[in-house]
Amino acid sequence: MSRQLQFDFGTTVLGSRPPARLARQARVVSDALMFRLYPGQPGQIAAIADTTRRAHGLTGNARDPGHLHVSLMGLQDGRAICDTTLQDVLAAAAKVRATAFDLVFDRIVSFRNGARKPLVLLCGVGADLVVDLERRIVGALNGEGIRVRRRAGFVPHCTVLYDNRLVPETPLDRPIIVRVEEFHLLRSQDGRRRSIGSWPLPG
Repeated sequence: MSRQLQFDFGTTVLGSRPPARLARQARVVSDALMFRLYPGQPGQIAAIADTTRRAHGLTGNARDPGHLHVSLMGLQDGRAICDTTLQDVLAAAAKVRATAFDLVFDRIVSFRNGARKPLVLLCGVGADLVVDLERRIVGALNGEGIRVRRRAGFVPHCTVLYDNRLVPETPLDRPIIVRVEEFHLLRSQDGRRRSIGSWPLPG
């Protein structure tokens, strides 16, 4: 039997409940699965974050290099994710077929999301391939009976810090080129995160 999942704040929620109720429950979730890319060049990314921070008088602390990532999609529930769902998600991930690609971060800008606005790196070259990888993951999950919908308006990005000030979109003097050769799955339980799988992108 298939399971219906709904998107909410960029994360897919297990179960079929009214959207308004989903929005309330997303704030108390204690178990989630997250597909991510980990960009290389953490030193270059940290340098760009520090330069932008000083230039615009930001006070937010830069993210730890180990936490830098590009989100693909997430799955969550108001309860613990059962072993059957977990195994189906792992099986789906293993069936995803895509090739390695270059991702070029060429702009930095603040998103207007609440008081703590994320300062993010945006990519030009490779952004379409990130979106395509997300599409393939969604298709593989559907194939395993986990029914999901793709996010509307998905913009691939890497958050470098949070601050209450806005930074206008600014081109980077030297774009950061990273090679994407695998994607990862994390599990977050009560705020504790651990990697539970990674899959190569050949080519």
